[in-house]
Amino acid sequence: MYTSLGLPPPASAKVISYTRFSSKRQAAGHSKERQDDKALKWCREHGYELDIDASVHDPGFSAYSAAHINRGELGVLQRAAIDGKLKNTVLLVEAFDRLSRLPLTAAYELLLSLVNNGVTVVTLTDGKPWNSTTLKSLEAFMLSLVTLYRGHEESQRKSVILREKFDAARTQGQRSAFGSAPGWLSRETKESPWTVDEKKADVVRKVFQMSADGYGSKAICKRAVEEGWTVPTRKTTAGGRWHARMPGIILRNRAVLGVHEHRIMTYEAKGEHWQGKSSGLVYHDYYPRIVSDELWAASRASIETRRIDKRRDTHYYNIFSGLMYCGYCGAPMHRRTEIRGYSRGTIACADKVSGHTTCPSGSAVTVDAPLLEAIFSFKPAATIGDDLAREIAAADADMREKEAEVRNITDTITKVGPLDALTDKLKTLSFELDIYRIAREALLASRDNMYTSVDYRDGLVEEAISKLYVQDIAARDYRASLHLKLARLVETVWVWNYEVAIVQFKHTSGRIVVPLDFKRLPSRANTLAKWHKPPPPKSPPPRPHLDAANRGELAVPTPRRALAKPKNASSARPPSLLESELPLTLPLA
Repeated sequence: MYTSLGLPPPASAKVISYTRFSSKRQAAGHSKERQDDKALKWCREHGYELDIDASVHDPGFSAYSAAHINRGELGVLQRAAIDGKLKNTVLLVEAFDRLSRLPLTAAYELLLSLVNNGVTVVTLTDGKPWNSTTLKSLEAFMLSLVTLYRGHEESQRKSVILREKFDAARTQGQRSAFGSAPGWLSRETKESPWTVDEKKADVVRKVFQMSADGYGSKAICKRAVEEGWTVPTRKTTAGGRWHARMPGIILRNRAVLGVHEHRIMTYEAKGEHWQGKSSGLVYHDYYPRIVSDELWAASRASIETRRIDKRRDTHYYNIFSGLMYCGYCGAPMHRRTEIRGYSRGTIACADKVSGHTTCPSGSAVTVDAPLLEAIFSFKPAATIGDDLAREIAAADADMREKEAEVRNITDTITKVGPLDALTDKLKTLSFELDIYRIAREALLASRDNMYTSVDYRDGLVEEAISKLYVQDIAARDYRASLHLKLARLVETVWVWNYEVAIVQFKHTSGRIVVPLDFKRLPSRANTLAKWHKPPPPKSPPPRPHLDAANRGELAVPTPRRALAKPKNASSARPPSLLESELPLTLPLA
């Protein structure tokens, strides 16, 4: 009997089953139970024993998109067969469509990769075995082709029907066909209006406010966990908990403004991007708005400002993070904070930390106060907004051009009718125009914040210094806001520790020279120290870089990323930049 069916004898055969269903919602039904029962019944009738432990199951994996091969257990099974590990194995499947709904060439390639490597596939609906012996028959060969082709065609037909249905719903602006929405919204039926969960909406607004205040995604997540905020999203990969990327996802979601963008979620589109492909159809007032335009724009401007660095200082002690570079070599400056002690921390070249150079380090207390005093005493020239004004003017021009294109396409459609090419072009242009509007809002927010975020009132420096080294939430909030203000105003700070710093401002050619205090013992520098001794009268040590800066002859290196840590490399200080580059004229503070 076994020979006539093309099956290996029970004594030498290993029998496993493969079960699959496409949607995770089917897990609540009886799909797997039905497939398992058929496999057990076949084994009883033919005298085989099913190896349950070795059987394979792919719940919620599509055979039409090849997800069960690319990410599921069938791909593992296929590789094992190709490696020769499944000789004399009988693979039980309910039908070929459980194994594949791929296009014919890909489906048959999958089948041959199994049967040519010692696997016999048995389809339980008709009891037919498929292996290298039975497929030598022209009849069996043609039947397998037709069956595999039919499975793909059926899935493709369903896909086309659903795609046309959703395309029509998108074009007509229907909402009932689309059931998903942000986590802070719900509705009783697909025809009911959306209801806002105010508790979750308040959390979303907190996220945007913290972003506008200068906090990044990880810092916002940490605050949310510490204070026990409700998770406002519907889907989460962290099991209903906050995770580091969640605030960033919320901050990019324009549904908070009531905007909805229809996305194409076909297997092909999701293969290009996990969020699918834009349809170009953007609807305003689709959802109830929960965030104002002003808060959205402030958050976007803050995010653009924070792109200068990847913050690891969760307490925001390093208010010059992403702005400060070594004057000797151009590498970023690292800060090691010390809450206690006079120095308040160490400012060190990143390349010195990694062993590439011996650039001098310095104490934070000799850098923080002089820099803040100089920066907030420097009145930006009237030209500070020229570059930004040009960017806004360019954005306005782009918007006018795009609006004119939209009007032209609309007029053409009105005259000749809704041709596919024209409607597709109109969708794309409308989406691009919306993006231009958002970008322009962020530029306007940056322009407004350029002045309002920099406060020149008396006592500002003293207030800032009093908050720099304090461990509490209010001080941390202040430092985050202070860092954002500095990042909006300052382009680069070059530091030669214990000598001089040079500050380059944004949107202006103005630079200032900031003298730094020279190195002294804490007991002599700090008048409040227990063992304070007045320093003996003596001249400051030579500071050639400060002298060169005062003469306008000190060249600054190009800011760059830190070098990788060398392996068994000796440290070597780079040459001074007094003579290594062309001098730049620097106005004095």
